[in-house]
Amino acid sequence: MPTKPTTVVYACSGCSDAGEIADRVARQLTRDGAAKMSCLAGIGGRVKSLVATAERAERILVVDGCPLNCARHTLELAGFHKFDHLELHKLGIRKGSTPVTNEIISDGVTAAKKMLSATDAESACNECLTPLLPPVLELSTITKP
Repeated sequence: MPTKPTTVVYACSGCSDAGEIADRVARQLTRDGAAKMSCLAGIGGRVKSLVATAERAERILVVDGCPLNCARHTLELAGFHKFDHLELHKLGIRKGSTPVTNEIISDGVTAAKKMLSATDAESACNECLTPLLPPVLELSTITKP
């Protein structure tokens, strides 16, 4: 029986409600068998066994609660650059004003599972379909006569 690819999930787990939601999303993904949560603080602290867990992972998912993206930065500073990144603030979660409810956690889990179900080719294709930013208009300077 083939083994399922190992996906390791790291959550910001910060002190705000957004961090708690990110943490609970990662824990639910672990309970559901979609990923295995590991310790982000261990990555930041360069704990050998925890860094080795990330190095062995076939796939890494990073869940950040707010736009500061502390989890993403922690992994990047440790030398990890290939991972999926779920930014919960893009789902409408706002630090300091989003209640931690089962519905909000479920929405985060659903978004994470959708991201994990995408293949690399689909992810690349989705980037191509991202709407382009509106063109920058050149402004001319008007001088008074």
